[in-house]
Amino acid sequence: MNPLKAQLHILQLEGYSSIRFIRWWFSHPFTFQTGGKKPLVHTPKTKLILAVTFLLYLTVVLFLPFPTNLIFIVLLAFEPFPLLLLSLIIIKPYEIIRRRLTIALVRHAITTHPHLTVISITGSYGKTSTKDFLFDILRHQQSTLKTPESYNTVFGIAKVVNLELHKKLHYFICEMGAYVRGEIKELTRMVPPNYAILTAIGSQHLERFKSLANTTLAKFELIDAVHQPTQALVNLDSKYISDHLKLPRYHDVKTYSFSNPLATFFVKNFRLTPSGSVLEVVCKQKVYRFETKLFGTSNLENLIGAIGMAFILGIDPTAIQNIVRDITPSPHRLELVKIGAAILIDNAYSSNEMGFSKIISDLKGLPGKKALITPGIIELGTHTAAIHERIGVLAAEVFDQIVLVGRSERTENLARGIAGKVKVDYLENNSSVWPTIDAFSRKYDWILLENDLPDNF
Repeated sequence: MNPLKAQLHILQLEGYSSIRFIRWWFSHPFTFQTGGKKPLVHTPKTKLILAVTFLLYLTVVLFLPFPTNLIFIVLLAFEPFPLLLLSLIIIKPYEIIRRRLTIALVRHAITTHPHLTVISITGSYGKTSTKDFLFDILRHQQSTLKTPESYNTVFGIAKVVNLELHKKLHYFICEMGAYVRGEIKELTRMVPPNYAILTAIGSQHLERFKSLANTTLAKFELIDAVHQPTQALVNLDSKYISDHLKLPRYHDVKTYSFSNPLATFFVKNFRLTPSGSVLEVVCKQKVYRFETKLFGTSNLENLIGAIGMAFILGIDPTAIQNIVRDITPSPHRLELVKIGAAILIDNAYSSNEMGFSKIISDLKGLPGKKALITPGIIELGTHTAAIHERIGVLAAEVFDQIVLVGRSERTENLARGIAGKVKVDYLENNSSVWPTIDAFSRKYDWILLENDLPDNF
């Protein structure tokens, strides 16, 4: 039990937003521990917050009269929230200066590099998988660096550049994340992109963006930062992207699609198998056949984005085909895991409305008995109920049994959409998920694990 560590962990998960931290505390007071899905990372910022918190605590001990100080010592030891919040406010001016200095130093390192090509990637979802697939292709051609995992903020990207950028590097694949408008524009000032990929625009993080119009404008900040529109590649299957492309300044932007023949790169045919997929990609009226260990149309959509950018960069098609054959999914992103006679589709890293709907549709066309385990999708704001009810309707048509993790607005509306058409069970929390998967492996052919909630939910 460590209340200070637990609440510092939550503060980090909430992106150091004081408003979101306050909102979390009011719904989770006296929280003494967190889980381990995404552990606390001891960054310079967390260390600074801890140092200031300790000084504030020491001030209470030394300057409040006895026994008042004793009362506060005990209260703050069990409930450090006020000290953490005050520490966050105190360090704000320093953080602003540090952020601006970091951006300037990283920009200088990037722009003075002798022969570096920067490919930046953003999107509501799919950006990490697209980045990983493109990295696998490019690293076989030239020295290539990528931002690891979800290092897609100012200080995360800066850390990668400071530690791993070297003069012989040829490609830098930089994932860029955002929760509000202006953040990607700031990142492109720090790391000016030569090429860009926009993977999708959807309801992911809608609670933070407030509207899909804001999400669209935020994500297109990356496309606007590329000097040549022909060096930008966007997903034509995403409605908000295709609508925004109607603006004249995006006329020459390259596109990719899973089915639209108007795209620069599109899929002609595909087939899902228990071991992966086979697909045919059309580019300039020529058909290229790819075999891959990747499963699910969402993964294949991300793969097409990576293949399309590799074509734009001039990589030999035969080399791309050979490399794609050995590409594996990013961890917990539609990973296929054999458990007994069953195949587990591990999509626990995160979830979004479009991806969830697509994997349900994928499974609908495959033989065998199927089970679903999910806590639902987070950060949908006022759209939470409607989106989960829609997914519940789709799930009821495909799965033989559905297990919902936790009792929440998410699971209640999933159950409302399912409407008793299939058996629904509930798990109190994540601790029973894997025993449930083990039990299901003896009675189902396919088990979909969709999402795993972070500790701040």
